[in-house]
Amino acid sequence: MKKIPLYFYILMIMMLALLSSQSQATCLRFKTLDFTIHSMRFLADTDSCFQQTYKYDDSIIADGFSCPTGYTFQLGNYFPISTTATGVIKSLDMAFDSNSFTSGQSCIVYFYKPDQTTIFGQSSSFINTGALYPSYSWVNVPCPDIPYSGPFYAMVDYTSTGTTNKNFFVLSANSVPGFPMGVGYCNQDGVWNYAVVVYGGWPGTFFQRVNVCGNGTVGIKELSTESISVYPNPANDVVNVVLTDNIKSVELLNYLGQTVYKSTTVNMKFTKLDVSGFNSGAYFVKITTMNGFSTARITIIH
Repeated sequence: MKKIPLYFYILMIMMLALLSSQSQATCLRFKTLDFTIHSMRFLADTDSCFQQTYKYDDSIIADGFSCPTGYTFQLGNYFPISTTATGVIKSLDMAFDSNSFTSGQSCIVYFYKPDQTTIFGQSSSFINTGALYPSYSWVNVPCPDIPYSGPFYAMVDYTSTGTTNKNFFVLSANSVPGFPMGVGYCNQDGVWNYAVVVYGGWPGTFFQRVNVCGNGTVGIKELSTESISVYPNPANDVVNVVLTDNIKSVELLNYLGQTVYKSTTVNMKFTKLDVSGFNSGAYFVKITTMNGFSTARITIIH
C-alpha cells in the first residue's frame, strides 16, 4: 500500500483548522448581528418610542354629556400637544356614567387633524359601559397603531338610533392653559364648538386619555429645558428635581416605559427621588406640572 506523505496530513490539519476558524467567525458574526438588532430595538423602545399618556382632565368629575337620539353628534377632546410631537396612538382610556334613561351602546373614536375635517384614523368599536352616576366606569379602547403628528382631536361618535341615549361622557370642570373653556368639543353635523357652549355651564374637559408610543420626548406641552434641572446624572442614591413651576407629579420609568415609581404629593418646585433601591441602568424621570410635562433621561449606577 502506498504511503501518504506527511505533508498531506499537515495540509489536512491546516484546512480543518481554517474551516473551524471560519465557522467560529461566522458564528461570531451572527452573534454580533443579533446583538446589533437587539440594541436597535432597545433604542427604538427608549429614544425613538416612549410610552406616554396625554391627559387634560383634573380627575374630578363635574358632569356628563350625552346626545338625544336622532342627532349626528361627536364628543371628545382636542389635544394641543407640541407641533413636533409624533408617534403612534395605541389606545384610549375614557370614563362614562349612566342613569335610568341611558344605556351602553356601540361607539367609535375618530381622530381628526386640527382642520376639523380630515380624519386620519379610528379606534376599534367599543361599548361605552357606565356605572350609575355619581360613580363612573373606565373603558379602555384599543387602536390599530394610528400614526399622528402634532395636535389632534379624538371624537367619540355619539349618534344614537335606538330608543335610549348613549351613556354620559364624563367630564371635569377644569380649563387648560390657552383654553379657558377647556378642551372638550362637540361636533354636531359638521359644526364644531366647545362642549360647554353647546351644553352650557363651566369649562369642560372630558375624561379622555390617549396612550401613545411617541417618538422622542413629547408631551401635553413640552416644558423648556431651561426651567428643569435633574441632577446628578449618573446618580447613585438620590436624584434632585428642580423646576420653576410647582411639580404636580414625578415618575420614574424604566427603559420599557413602565412606571416603577410615582409621587403625586409633591406640589413644590423641588423634590428628591431615592433611587438607591433600583437596579443600575437607564431610566426616565417624567415631571408633570399644571403647564405641561417633560422627561429627562438619567443613568443609575451602584
